[in-house]
Amino acid sequence: MKRIAIFTMTMAAVLSPCCGQDDSMAPDPALDFPVTDAPRELTPLMARELRGCFDFFWNEWVSDPESPVYGMFCGDHVGLTTYPLVCPAEQGFYFTAIVVGVERGWIARDEGAERVLAALKSFNKVECINGFYYHFLDTKTGLRAWNENKGVALSNDCTATMLSGAIVASEYFGGEIKELTDELYARVDWKWFTNPETDFPYLACYTDGAPTEKLAKLTNEEGFFLNWGFFGHHFNMFILAAGAPNPEFAVGPKGYYAIEAEKGAYKGEEFIHCRIGCAFCYIWTHCFIDFRNLEDRLGRNWFENSRHAAIAARQYAIDKGDEIKGLGPNSWGLSASIAPPKEGNLLGFGYSGMYGSAPFNPFYQPEEDGTVAPYASSGFVVFTPQESIAALEYMYTIPGLVGEYGLYDSYSFETMADGDQPWIGNSYLGIDKGLVLPMFENYSSQLIWKLAHRSAHIQRGLRNLEFKYSE
Repeated sequence: MKRIAIFTMTMAAVLSPCCGQDDSMAPDPALDFPVTDAPRELTPLMARELRGCFDFFWNEWVSDPESPVYGMFCGDHVGLTTYPLVCPAEQGFYFTAIVVGVERGWIARDEGAERVLAALKSFNKVECINGFYYHFLDTKTGLRAWNENKGVALSNDCTATMLSGAIVASEYFGGEIKELTDELYARVDWKWFTNPETDFPYLACYTDGAPTEKLAKLTNEEGFFLNWGFFGHHFNMFILAAGAPNPEFAVGPKGYYAIEAEKGAYKGEEFIHCRIGCAFCYIWTHCFIDFRNLEDRLGRNWFENSRHAAIAARQYAIDKGDEIKGLGPNSWGLSASIAPPKEGNLLGFGYSGMYGSAPFNPFYQPEEDGTVAPYASSGFVVFTPQESIAALEYMYTIPGLVGEYGLYDSYSFETMADGDQPWIGNSYLGIDKGLVLPMFENYSSQLIWKLAHRSAHIQRGLRNLEFKYSE
């Protein structure tokens, strides 16, 4: 693995895209849902963190041409585990990282295109069912991870995020990358993965039957498990399903408008919140879709919704700071992340998806051990720029929190800390660093938004979900 090189770029090259966008990247007034320019320079630390995110994705990849997943990213848990995995969802963020790397002059255009094409060709070869991929793949076999473990489900969410990033890359590079992306997208049968009675996408599919008795009670005869019938991070999946290039596989707006949209507030404006208050739920789809000027037919603006969620998340950390050490106005962002080790964890480290900020669903209780995920406050940067940048500045002063790829995944001054030295989740996750990179770029140049919105598929999906654009 390469170490981050000493930067020799000029300050201008660090703070803003150095290749320059040509006229083809300007907002297209012919689009139903254009992206409005709002260029801003990155601060020096934002530029440093963005470069760390890029280097993480660029360096940690499957470089063996004989591997069935050649060209894909496989960098999760660097230094913590010797079993490398490929997660299809992370490839979507990997593709955006490559685009950013080319645009900012960190790699040559042909280098980036070659890597994206290699990954897409591997996706064209590894096992998929009706266009959908398993949640984790083994880097040696290309099959389901952990020796074809039946508990690794087929994932529409992972597939959708991979395609979202591939669409961005296809609009940037064109040519064979666009052709192959369209081919992979066209074979995804979104209707097959949708409950015909509710029009909700199923949550997952256990292709060999549910792996446990408990899960079997929640799984139908075809292996489909529960559904995405609630507010969460997955709106890009609804957009892709509605914009599918194969109309026989497309899904209409009924499921999207039927989702559980529970409202609440925390010392501020009311907004639609996810059940456990995980920050990533309010960031994920915004990596690809610019909702600033979009409303659906119910008048919901998801950009404003996430802005209120970010404000509430910060205030929650400020208030909890009286009882949980380490939380405060610049130490906020509670979200799924690497967690302090838990007894019996076979991987030797913990992970929790139960971190979040109020408001919560009354039936869910968050885990509160002081663990903060830096990617959360950084990922909120387009919604709360001043507060997010202040948090980044503070986090770079925390002892041991900065590694070779920038900020580590998590820290806690409350649990397993040693005086002023916090416990550090000293590794990286692709889905976490992956949220920071496109959001920093969207804050600065709106590049990822512009590329995604240039896609006829994304435009069609937004139209079919009955979104309206207004400045």
